[in-house]
Amino acid sequence: MQLSLCIFYKFNMNPVKNWRDTKKLHQSLGKIGRLMVWTKVSTPPSGFEYQAPYLVGIIEFQDGSRMPIQIVDCEENELKINLKVRLIIRRLKKPGAADVIDYTVKATPI
Repeated sequence: MQLSLCIFYKFNMNPVKNWRDTKKLHQSLGKIGRLMVWTKVSTPPSGFEYQAPYLVGIIEFQDGSRMPIQIVDCEENELKINLKVRLIIRRLKKPGAADVIDYTVKATPI
């Protein structure tokens, strides 16, 4: 059986909305969950080529909610089902010369 995980990124071109969304990131900071499943992205969407290959997974939290998220600060061979992870804030992508630096939530093993 082969598992396929697809994650679609939606970027808003409205800088005011991006700023408001970024201000909400602190609500997720430090949240702890467990890794349900993961995959390695070798062919990333436009703007994320410099990160490839990178790991993404589905994290389940204590309240039962789940979130697709990038996993950082580890290698694929370190991942396992039910691995505890913590949500952290990291830069989303490399900014251009006149771009705003966008931040997002990512997961790191505990």
